[in-house]
Amino acid sequence: KTHKDAHSLNPLWLQTSKLILFFFSFASVFSKNGKGGIFEQTDGPVSLVSAEELAFKFAVNNINRNRTLLPNTTLTYDIQRINIYDSFEASRKACDQLSLGVVAIFGPSHSSSSNAVQSICNALEVPHIQVRWKHHPMDNRDSFYANLYPDYSSLSYAILDLVQYLKWKTATVVYDDSTGLIRLQELIMAPSRYNIRLKIRQLPLDTEDTRPLLKEMKRGREFRIIFDCSHHMAAQILKQNVFVFGGRFMSYIKESHWDGLTGRLSFNKTTGLRTDFDLDIVSLKEDGLEKVGKWSASGGLNITEVPKRKGINITDSLANRSLVITTILEEPYVMLKKSDRALVGNDRFEGFCIDLLKELAGLLGFTYEIRLVPDGKYGSQDDKGQWNGMIRELIEHRADLAVAPLTITYTREKFIDFSKPFMSMGISILYRKPNSTNSGFFSFLNPMTPDIWVYILLAYLGVSCVLFVIARFSPYEWYDAHPCNPGSDVVENNFTLLNSFWFGVGSLMQQGSELMPKALSTRIIGGIWWFFTLIIISSYTANLAAFLTVERMDTPVDSADDIAKQTKIEYGVIKDGATMSFFKKSRVSTFEKMWAFMSSRPRTSLVKSIEDGIQRVLKSDYALITESTTIDYITRRNCNLTQVGGIIDSKGYGIGTPIGSPYRDKITIAILSILEDGRLHMLKEKWWSGSSCLDEERRETGPMGIQNLGGLFIVLASGLVLSVFVAMAEFIYKLRKTAEREQVYIPTDHFEYVPNSICPLFLKLIKSENDIKLIGLEFEFILPPTIAEKLATMTILSQKLLNSL
Repeated sequence: KTHKDAHSLNPLWLQTSKLILFFFSFASVFSKNGKGGIFEQTDGPVSLVSAEELAFKFAVNNINRNRTLLPNTTLTYDIQRINIYDSFEASRKACDQLSLGVVAIFGPSHSSSSNAVQSICNALEVPHIQVRWKHHPMDNRDSFYANLYPDYSSLSYAILDLVQYLKWKTATVVYDDSTGLIRLQELIMAPSRYNIRLKIRQLPLDTEDTRPLLKEMKRGREFRIIFDCSHHMAAQILKQNVFVFGGRFMSYIKESHWDGLTGRLSFNKTTGLRTDFDLDIVSLKEDGLEKVGKWSASGGLNITEVPKRKGINITDSLANRSLVITTILEEPYVMLKKSDRALVGNDRFEGFCIDLLKELAGLLGFTYEIRLVPDGKYGSQDDKGQWNGMIRELIEHRADLAVAPLTITYTREKFIDFSKPFMSMGISILYRKPNSTNSGFFSFLNPMTPDIWVYILLAYLGVSCVLFVIARFSPYEWYDAHPCNPGSDVVENNFTLLNSFWFGVGSLMQQGSELMPKALSTRIIGGIWWFFTLIIISSYTANLAAFLTVERMDTPVDSADDIAKQTKIEYGVIKDGATMSFFKKSRVSTFEKMWAFMSSRPRTSLVKSIEDGIQRVLKSDYALITESTTIDYITRRNCNLTQVGGIIDSKGYGIGTPIGSPYRDKITIAILSILEDGRLHMLKEKWWSGSSCLDEERRETGPMGIQNLGGLFIVLASGLVLSVFVAMAEFIYKLRKTAEREQVYIPTDHFEYVPNSICPLFLKLIKSENDIKLIGLEFEFILPPTIAEKLATMTILSQKLLNSL
């Protein structure tokens, strides 16, 4: 409670003594030891001395008695009394004291009188000691004063800190004049910076009857009140609450006696003091205060040594206590146990959180009763600020602990307390696995994109053409065609256009060719081309196995950004869960867009439970956004589901307690204990293992089948067929050219006459009978047997005829 007229004698005389001692210590240098005091006299039939005057006199007398403070100096003072609210008289009394040569003036305490004295002290530069509340002037014109009253801004901060420590969310400020609003300025501005709702009420100025105001506050259930008024008004307010049967009840208490926790209780009927009691003797130890003895009026003092305990026992506040646990069904955290017989009580449940609760109970020594939350919700806040789910159970103290996958959030932390997180997780996307796609017949082309294949072909053509031009241009690529004939001037070049293309193909296929460049320029081209083909073939070989053996899994979305940019796939969260609160309060543009989509269709986007969400993902084109640990558990057991994208947010699961619960710190220490010794990890492995799905990242590479390499055989067969047609085209082309040169007619309508027509042509090409036999043998693979035999026979006869001639 703050007030303007703080009449507390002991603190006031102590402060006054110190200030007077300082002034007179300084004034003794100038041989002045007088001090003036101006005080208001109290109205009434008998004038009473004010508390300020008593403190002033006591301080001066105390300094004079203690000769060690101001040796060889005796303090004197002049006291003037004035009527309250009489500023003119206060000015006149101040002038009278200054004419006596006082070194400082103490008082008065009322604002109008004090301001009048202050103006005179400022003009004459005489120190003025004030004991009243004073508002700081903006121009700092009052410089010659020292105020024993605390700074109003500091008092306002102190009250604000106390309100925050008590965790008040609502409060009522009651003041009697406008200065109260200035003194509590920081507190009044608190709602804009803190989550505090304030009501401002002013006491009636025309009457001292505050009962109507108190009744109005009672109807509004305003029980946290901050008063800023005078001590007189505060006393009047507190007197309003008078108990009608107080006197009779007090007499009954004084006449009663009984045994309580502290021993025998009996009271003196006159004074009301306790006459028969026991006292515990406590001592401050390492673990806190401990009882070391006892005193009683009849038995006196009895000291008992208590052996010092080693270490800290975390079971002190929870041992042998029975706690109510609220939870919610969700695999694998809390599940109903499957059994062929009816189960009751805590035996009905199993899961990760149930095992965690057993570990905590065994470590802390408490018993518990598990209750499912009635509405089946985790807990969220509606538009009116009301909570549901497990959070409401804790706020209304219907449960002591909430042991479940309860996410620690900023909003929840303001209404309940959380232990340290027992599991860390994030938010991710659950979606069904897409249908796998086989590599295809021409999958051996997949290691490189079509653009790269086109660029390789263009590079091959360009290098071959440049090699042909450079080889023709360089003189070192030409050589003597007849080295044994010195007079011959015929030179040849191996790198014809076709040979240049063949050189590029041989290098690209890592097979080489019989052609080797001789000039430096052509060797540079060949070396660069070999380096290029080395990198291309190595890259192709490295990626070929993956593209041929692994079935690619193409998902329509890969991240939260992808799912936010489309509307074909519907997505949502669990209703009234932490994930929904995250999207609802997020200021990230992507998440705001996703929440706008979900909130526009709550019936289809929001699901009641994780089971409903899984069924929707399996049966429709729907993606569920939930905690990553839950997704990990689901995907291990349902091979048709997978996690899409990475972690969106990072949070943790904690055990919830009501605000101010003494159990939170003990629960936190126990969680850290089982976390460090590995038991918490063992529990997670127990409930998350047992997957029936193949881990695709560790799956062995399967053998390649015709569906992978079928295209390669097609390319091979196509090359063979193409070579046959090219060979036939070359044969026909060569025959036509020779026929034109030898002027031999080749009929095309009857193939039977072809041998008779082309026999003279072969005579130009053969030189021996062996050549004739080879030609006949070659034709046996090309032409029908009868035609081949006729051709060979006619060729031999023609040769014999020529020899005879």
